[in-house]
Amino acid sequence: MTSMMGDERRSFPELVGQHAQQAAAYVAAQGSFFYIMYHSFLYDVMLGFQPQILRENDPMTKDLRMNRVRIIVDPTRTVVIRTPVVG
Repeated sequence: MTSMMGDERRSFPELVGQHAQQAAAYVAAQGSFFYIMYHSFLYDVMLGFQPQILRENDPMTKDLRMNRVRIIVDPTRTVVIRTPVVG
């Protein structure tokens, strides 16, 4: 079995300045496509992103997850202040 990543979004710069909940809904609706070859058949699989809304100084793990998008917001948790990225 082999797999390769297709065209995939890695950042969402258009969400800076947007409302946090709307940004999270937008990210959750986006998908990542993976193509998997199994016994000479090619399958495409779509996985959704899991948004996390965090303030700039909130504790965060350092692990890498290709389905996670951290949305960094202002102290009131209402406005996106940094470009959300996958990881």
